[in-house]
Parts: sequence; structure tokens; C-alpha cells
Amino acid sequence: MDELIALPPRLLAVSELAGPCGVLADVGTDHAYLPVFMMQRGLCDRALACDVNEGPLLRAKSAVEKYGLDYRISLIRSDGLHAVPREYDSLVIAGMGGDLIARILQECPPDCAKKITLQPMTKPEVLRRFLFRNGYSILRERAITEGEKHYIVFSVARVPAPCFSDFDCFLPQNLDLTPDALEYLEHSLSSHQKRLLGLRRAEIPDSEAIAFEESLSQRLNAMWQAYSRRLRYETF
Repeated sequence: MDELIALPPRLLAVSELAGPCGVLADVGTDHAYLPVFMMQRGLCDRALACDVNEGPLLRAKSAVEKYGLDYRISLIRSDGLHAVPREYDSLVIAGMGGDLIARILQECPPDCAKKITLQPMTKPEVLRRFLFRNGYSILRERAITEGEKHYIVFSVARVPAPCFSDFDCFLPQNLDLTPDALEYLEHSLSSHQKRLLGLRRAEIPDSEAIAFEESLSQRLNAMWQAYSRRLRYETF
């Protein structure tokens, strides 16, 4: 079929970090839009569209057949990576909480993947901490603004990370320099400043938590200012 599928900015960023590749494994594929998109644009040769529930796989089947790709995209029912054949070189786990992504990676480490792209919808700090502690490095992060929502996409590798602090778990690592990065940093800073205000107003203040949030807010603000200066410089 000649019709090309389109992706929202979040999944478009995932596709750019995940490809090009030979065999893509998309865990939590839902409608299989990502593998269809990448296949249509020559970003992968084959794909494994995986989901734990039958409903999403039925939706994926409909999309794969609609675009005439049922001979190149295999549908696999799997809890995480347990039932996924070890034939992929690019792994995507997107659209779920950072804690769930960490569980999937812990239960079945993707040793065969040359590229690993992760997109946590919540708790990116939990995912970063897991990665740091379990032999992964974050090669780059890309911030995406979609409407009023702010997302972050990780590109990671099975290479032990250097020493890290608790602050590093809450700070984007090797963040791409884009206007969306500024919005993401501003949103993160605002969230932590609200948390800091709540801690200060508590009936019994937690001095350790307050000190952490104060320092983290300062670091986020410094990162925002640095990115703002670099973007202004590159504009001229």
C-alpha cells in the first residue's frame, strides 16, 4: 500500500534514535505504528511488534495488514522480553512508566541489542537510577514537547556508567540541544520548585529533603540557563 503512516512527535523522536537497524523489537507496540513507520521509510528491514495483551496485538495486526507489511512485521505476545526471539539489533520500550521499563530490562537484559531506545512516560529518575546501577550508560536524551505534555527519550548502551550521584537520576544526561529541551528543563524546574514549596510548608519539615530539592533546583536552573545561552548563540 502506498499510503504512508505519520507519527506524533514523541514516537517520531523514538524512530530517529532507534533506526536505522536490521531487526527492530518494539515492546509495548500497541497499534504497531512505530514499526510500520520505520519499515515504510527503510529504517529497519524487519520488525517484531510485541505486547503483553491480546487487544493491542489485534490493533497491531489490523495496522500491519492495512499497510501490507504482515510478511515483514511479526506479532508476538510477550510479557516484556521473555518471549521475544533474540534476533533484534534495535530495541524500543516506549509509552510506559520508567519503573516498568526498568523491570522489563532487569528480568530479561537485551544483550543482543546494539541500539536501545527507551521512552518513559513517568518516573524517568527511577529508570536513570536503574540504568546507572545495572551496567548501562545513557548516550543521549531528547526532550519532546507534544501539546502541553513533555516527554524524554533515552538512547542507552550496555556499557557501565561512570560514578553517579542522586542528582544525576533527576537530571537529563547528554540532552540534545533543541528548543524542546528548554521547555522540558523549565517544566522540570517548575515541578521541583513546587515540591520544594510543599516541603517547606509541611507541619514537620524534612530538612534533608528540602536541602536535596534546593540543590536540585539550582542544578536544573543552571542547566536551563546554559542551554538557553547555547541556543541563542547558535541562532545567530
